[in-house]
Amino acid sequence: MRFSVIDLETTGLNPKKDEILSIAVIPMEGTRILIGKHFFTFVRPKKLKGDSIKYHGIDFKVLNSAPTFCEIAEKIREMLGGTILVGYAVQFDAKILRNHLRKCRIKLSFKAIDIARVESLLMRMEGYGFVKLTFDDLLEKYELEGNFRHSALADAYYTAVIFQHQLKKAEEHGISLDDLIRASMD
Repeated sequence: MRFSVIDLETTGLNPKKDEILSIAVIPMEGTRILIGKHFFTFVRPKKLKGDSIKYHGIDFKVLNSAPTFCEIAEKIREMLGGTILVGYAVQFDAKILRNHLRKCRIKLSFKAIDIARVESLLMRMEGYGFVKLTFDDLLEKYELEGNFRHSALADAYYTAVIFQHQLKKAEEHGISLDDLIRASMD
């Protein structure tokens, strides 16, 4: 199975109005992370909002020389086509991504897996109740350093490593890929 682990940094949390400032896509084949085939870029937004800088620290100068989303949209379509999206709070990323692709006249449908929801499913299988997990909680659980947080590429890599572990646990518990997708839609 092919996956595309994604992370976006955006100007805010409204998928209809806010814009993508950076995007990272790391392909996976089964449990193999194909880091050498990753894609990362900053994205020049139409409008810059200074509020979001305190979270991601992206410099306005970098964004001014970055490509627009429509300039990279075809590359994104190629990478994501025929794969399952994987991310933390991936439904947000999927919504904002679809919105941006639509503005570039590119239609792309995909299924998505949210690593926080997968972890909750795994914990229930292990006898724990429902637990809401932050990304930092997952980093701690899987003993990852969490350096460079709120960098799309670093967060996508951490997500891929977490998902790699989760796939192995899911197999041990007899949890199917469809179960992971369904758990991500709840």
